[in-house]
Amino acid sequence: LNVFLAKPSIFCEHLETIAVFWQMTDLAILEARGLHDTGIIPPSSGPAAVMCSERVHFMKHYIQTLQDAIIRESSVEDDSSLPLAGLRIVLNAGNGSGSFFNNLLQKLGADVSSSFNLNPDGTFPDGVPNPENNKMIEKTLRACEECKADIGIMFDTDADRCGFVVPRTVTPTSSSDYEALNKNRLIALLSVIFSNTSPGSTIVTDSTTSEGLSDFITNNLGLVHNRYLRGYANVIGKAKEITESGEAIAEMAIETSGHCAMRENGYLDDGTYTAVKVIGLLSRISRSSNADDRVSLLDLISDMKEMEVEKEVRLNVLDGSIQTTTQVFGHIANIVEDACTGGNGSEKVTEWELDSENLEGVRVRTGNGGFFMLRRSLHDPVISIMVEGTSPHDVQTFFERLYNLLQRNKEITGAVELSVLQN
Repeated sequence: LNVFLAKPSIFCEHLETIAVFWQMTDLAILEARGLHDTGIIPPSSGPAAVMCSERVHFMKHYIQTLQDAIIRESSVEDDSSLPLAGLRIVLNAGNGSGSFFNNLLQKLGADVSSSFNLNPDGTFPDGVPNPENNKMIEKTLRACEECKADIGIMFDTDADRCGFVVPRTVTPTSSSDYEALNKNRLIALLSVIFSNTSPGSTIVTDSTTSEGLSDFITNNLGLVHNRYLRGYANVIGKAKEITESGEAIAEMAIETSGHCAMRENGYLDDGTYTAVKVIGLLSRISRSSNADDRVSLLDLISDMKEMEVEKEVRLNVLDGSIQTTTQVFGHIANIVEDACTGGNGSEKVTEWELDSENLEGVRVRTGNGGFFMLRRSLHDPVISIMVEGTSPHDVQTFFERLYNLLQRNKEITGAVELSVLQN
């Protein structure tokens, strides 16, 4: 706060971050009041007061809610049964705070003997855990291959994000051909669950989700896809707004990063609860299928069209100014929009179709399920270009076309380094 007061310019540049901070503070206060009203948090005054020196065992309650949820999601009739019996699960907790989840899985019957990185260690000897990181995915994938696991789970540092590794091929005796289940795939799978439990409900995602995912949610599952802004606070806020207004029921708010909040869980951003939903689905499938008819979780989303290539390029603004970044982005956006429509005397790019419903930056469909998206950072002098295409050739052709459009404008060439588009 002192820094912001001393340098008002910094304060102005971070207004959105500050607003989100206060929103989260208000949310924390409301959650604390709710916990107090339900008796989970003891009073701080009166005859039953518990002072700050006393320990309150939040984890005991939290773990019990996860246990109850796994039993419920597994659809077992007897609470004393072991709903995860027969499943081999690998948890890569990344030496973060989610290692407790391994004990819960074991308690409910899962074989977790191949789990690793379970000791919380703030130095993160295996690297900072991130379920989107290729290194973390690869290590989890190898561990799953070695023990023929039914599923691998990855948490980030504080377990509010998760991702999975699952077998493509499932036989009565073995599992193989492991692949990552995250990003658009994870959103699709969770949407499959809600299409059965809450038909016609709304799924709120961030702005970078794929065209194939949107088509799958809407046309295959019969749900409503609300593609909103990036930022987990944004998607959660939008989901709550939709539900509270009575407009619809938004069952889930989720980002491709793995941040996920569900209505049934109080819209809490919680990676362990996301894992509960996926594990519960796997448990139901495993117990309901004949040994010869077992399916992969990937089979449930096989109708979603996926692009072969995903690429993100960042244009650095040379003077490091947020003001320049905003100005240059405006120029680039105008050029791209004119190329889509043929406006202002520009030659229309036939394959490009401007997404008029997009709420963040500029999003353009390129045909066959491909798209590209331009966004400017709110805090750094960077312009992001994200593209998905059917082949490396298609993506390279896009970058060459964009370079040819932008390099004609001196206000752009003098402000950003465009050579990255050629490489």
